[in-house]
Amino acid sequence: MTEPARLIADYVRRLRWSLQAIPAEDRDGLVREIESHLTDCLAAGRGTLDAAIAAMGPPHAMAARYIQEFRLAGALGDDRPAPLIHALLIRSGRSVAAFGGVLIAMLLYLFALCFAAVAIVKPLFPSHVGLWSLPQGSAFGILTDPPAAPEMMGLWVLPIALAGALACYALATLVLRGTGRHVLRASH
Repeated sequence: MTEPARLIADYVRRLRWSLQAIPAEDRDGLVREIESHLTDCLAAGRGTLDAAIAAMGPPHAMAARYIQEFRLAGALGDDRPAPLIHALLIRSGRSVAAFGGVLIAMLLYLFALCFAAVAIVKPLFPSHVGLWSLPQGSAFGILTDPPAAPEMMGLWVLPIALAGALACYALATLVLRGTGRHVLRASH
């Protein structure tokens, strides 16, 4: 085996080992593609091969990028937001879009949780949950010391809070999916 062929075999072996986190079929396809690319570069000359290997970087770094992309693509196909949040958080150190999308989604999930809490607590403590109009402004939510002013919404706060919770949850999920698709497109 010639020295360039040994270089390709070593790179491919280390890449295959570094890609253990993804399924064998996908891993084998990626490794074959990289091996074919490096073989084509060798056919063009040793300088082309060296330039290609330098451009790809170390096998473990290339594998890490593929694994992150694989996980992000898989998370986009999942119905649960947690895998997508996790995949985007991993990329947020290198992508402002990933960081911003996760931040906005987390704030919207927090609002959804707050609206749901209002809907759950209203039947249990009706005088402490609602909307009050005060001289210095309005107060909405769960209050430990409600004002003397009459609560304005009554039980209507239940469907409004539930609608707010669902809307915030749906919007947060849309933001996450849109961010995930954007980050995945940007990596290609």
